[in-house]
Parts: sequence; C-alpha cells; structure tokens
Amino acid sequence: MMTFPVIEQPDLEAWVWEQLSPVHGLTAFSYAASSMLWNWQYAHFIQVDARAKTKQAARDLAELARQVLCALPAEDWADGVVSYVQPVEGPFWLPDDDSAPRYTARYEIRCHPRRQAPPP
Repeated sequence: MMTFPVIEQPDLEAWVWEQLSPVHGLTAFSYAASSMLWNWQYAHFIQVDARAKTKQAARDLAELARQVLCALPAEDWADGVVSYVQPVEGPFWLPDDDSAPRYTARYEIRCHPRRQAPPP
C-alpha cells in the first residue's frame, strides 16, 4: 500500500476571520484555494462583504477590511506566514436582495507553514 506524506496547511480562513471579526458588519469566506510550490505555499481566494446602514458606511467598512487584509504579511501568526495579499476584485457595490447596502471585495492571499528548525 502506498502512503502519502501529511502536508501541513495553516488554517488561513480562521486567521483572516480572527482579524476581521472585531469589525461589526464584515463577513468573509474562502471561495477557492489551491496548493502551490510543491504543496508548500497555498493560495486562498477570500471574499469579504461589508454591510452597513448606508452605502457610504458599507464602502468605508470595505476600505477598512482592505487595510486589515493588506497588513497581514506584517502580522505575527503562530500557525504560519502570510506571504502575499492582493485585491483581485472590488470593492464593488453589490446590494443584498432587499437592497440593503453592501460592498464586496475579493482577495488572493498566499500563506505557508512556519519553517521548522532542523534538529540539532
């Protein structure tokens, strides 16, 4: 029987949500993910929706989310390293079905596990 190596993948979705969850009105989810560089680096495509009472307030929340996400490579993360953040779409106006104010943006975020020190 063939065995395959266990590939460690940091839980980027949880890390992103941990960074965004203190801001009321934001939701985030991963809509695609793929492994890169020999299963070392992972690319996650994350959508962030910003909802508020007014269109301008929703737009301001979307901008705040962009600032938080674009700063992730500088943040210390116990489970891994964020190596790249790129807005790929938006923010764009996408009101909910009931016409409630919402802006949507999508990001590509790449991460990899922390390097383990070799044994002495």
